[in-house]
Amino acid sequence: MNENSHPGERFPRELEILRRLADALPQIVWITRPDGHHEYYNRRWFEYTGLSSEETGGEAWNILLHPEDLEQVNEQWAEALRSGKPYDIEYRFKRASDGAYRWFLGRALPYRDPDGRIVNWFGTATDIHEQKLVEHALRKGRDEMAKENRQKDQFLGMVSHELRTPLNAIFGWARLMQHNLLSAEERAEAADSIMRNAEAQAHLIDDVLDITRIINQKLHLDRRVRDLAEIVAQAVDAVRPSAAAGGLELTKTTEASDLLVNADANRLQQVFLNLLSNAVKFTPRGGRVTVRLSRQHAFGAIEITDTGKGISEDLLPHIFERFRQGDSSSTRQQGGLGLGLAIAHQLVAMHDGRIEVQSHGENKGTRFTVLLPIVAVDTREQAAPRSQPNESDLLSPHKLQGLHVLVVDDEASVRDLLAMTLSKCGASVTVASSVRDALNAMRARKPDVIVSDIAMPEVDGYDFIRTIRGLAAREGAEVPVIALTAYASLQDQNRALELGFNQHLSKPVDPIDLVRAIVGAKKSPAQNAVQFKGSSNF
Repeated sequence: MNENSHPGERFPRELEILRRLADALPQIVWITRPDGHHEYYNRRWFEYTGLSSEETGGEAWNILLHPEDLEQVNEQWAEALRSGKPYDIEYRFKRASDGAYRWFLGRALPYRDPDGRIVNWFGTATDIHEQKLVEHALRKGRDEMAKENRQKDQFLGMVSHELRTPLNAIFGWARLMQHNLLSAEERAEAADSIMRNAEAQAHLIDDVLDITRIINQKLHLDRRVRDLAEIVAQAVDAVRPSAAAGGLELTKTTEASDLLVNADANRLQQVFLNLLSNAVKFTPRGGRVTVRLSRQHAFGAIEITDTGKGISEDLLPHIFERFRQGDSSSTRQQGGLGLGLAIAHQLVAMHDGRIEVQSHGENKGTRFTVLLPIVAVDTREQAAPRSQPNESDLLSPHKLQGLHVLVVDDEASVRDLLAMTLSKCGASVTVASSVRDALNAMRARKPDVIVSDIAMPEVDGYDFIRTIRGLAAREGAEVPVIALTAYASLQDQNRALELGFNQHLSKPVDPIDLVRAIVGAKKSPAQNAVQFKGSSNF
């Protein structure tokens, strides 16, 4: 700049530079007088608000601010003008192009003369909408995580309580029996209680495992074409005793029969058993539980209706969520982990169906409707039902007469129980605590059936079955091999069968089921012959 230039020539040029700089900024820039009256807006103001210079007056801000933010903005601006302190606030501001309210950060600083008097306020409004959305999402995520963690803590507390409750009964009765403190009648009562509580504990463990598989997306279905009416009928029959014991009327109506669905029968029965068991559990004596099977367009519809406790309006939208229960307090009247409905919901979804719930409130009953896609209407002639062996007959002293069973398990208590069970049914039993011992026992005496654990130290059951299936023939005959293991998932079952096991049973096993499996294995010899020779790699 030339030293001889007149000041009047310099300032208009510098003001124009500042004006162009302000217009290039992405923020809204504004200037007011000491009383708050606006004197200047940059170009961004007019682009965002869609207002002209004539329309931009003292009330322009009030028109464009979100109604919920208006009072707070005016109060803080008035306080800044009164005190002279910097102005800093977040608010929502309407955009002219689409009418959307976007979040802005508003800031203003006073400019003072040499005597300290405010001459102007210089302010900016910065669009922070995306940042606010991210903050909201993070906050919501943290809140949801905290909520889920609270529910998990509650759930773990219930798991501990529910697992310890049946253990208490089992432990208590077993201790009394161990010290011969019970009469014959009391021992029978103790046996019934131990069995009932063991079954309850097994069911709880299955629920925990199922929900874990669902969360990790490792639950798989064995889907085949099934008769929907037959699956429903089996579930209804299974809960009839408990309904009768509770003084309930249980009825089933079939309005459409021979509906075929592509389903895993066991998993669908799990769904219906859960819904029916809940209906029975939460319906007072003298109430009714009804099951109705019908066809709704391309779906088979199963309605389970009760006259029981019902579901509160607050809980109804969350009834299928994990870790949710209507009552999780220590004074609740019904046990359980509250996972059944979450599992049922997921299983129905995995069958390409949906499950719906209706309730008019507490003590007004509940209706669950399961809708499953129909693959066909069955027109085949129904085969006569096969007669099932009597359970007491399966545990008769001669049921396994003449059979030699090899039991392989590294747990002594399991070996002892299995050996006693099979011996009581007439079998001769050899036990082995490892694969090496089992192979030695097979050299000494060839078994008719092998019952083997899978998880064992050093050499597991998978290696065991590979070895005996791969041995060349010398003098062995076909020997069925049954896996009895705590690895109970469908993947575990499929792997065991693929490697050569003839059957797969999960622990804990009912002795009746074990005897039934051995009888069935002898009637259906192994597809892969177990042919033993006198040496092995173990």
